[in-house]
Amino acid sequence: MKLVLILTGALLAAPASAQVYKCVDAAGKTVYLQQPCPAGQSSKMISRTAPPAQEAPATKGGKPPANPEQDFRKRQKEREEADKKAAEQSADAKRREENCARARQQVAQYDIGGRQTGINDKGERYFLDDSQISQGKARAQASVAEWCK
Repeated sequence: MKLVLILTGALLAAPASAQVYKCVDAAGKTVYLQQPCPAGQSSKMISRTAPPAQEAPATKGGKPPANPEQDFRKRQKEREEADKKAAEQSADAKRREENCARARQQVAQYDIGGRQTGINDKGERYFLDDSQISQGKARAQASVAEWCK
């Protein structure tokens, strides 16, 4: 039974691989046939072999184009990197802003005047003398110059 099916399939497939003839009659009409053209008509046999596969067009750098999935993953990775960079820049800007505000507060405390205090290693409060106040004010102004650009 299998042998009959295989032979029947082979016989039916044979015409699919037959040659094709291009026939042009005396009136100039073109007809395509699977058998040779009748007498008195010009004929040309058309080959049934498939043309050679063409190479895919190259992209920049001579690389073949990536498939859509690879393109999507590449864009997704680039977006994640850009988001990460933007988050780092935002965090850096916030840190600079906080340090600038703190430095300005220190300068303002020194500008107010009056008695300034500090805390020593034992955790005791002490009063600053004039030279310590001027040094502290200079450090605070340097911090403002550094953080408030």
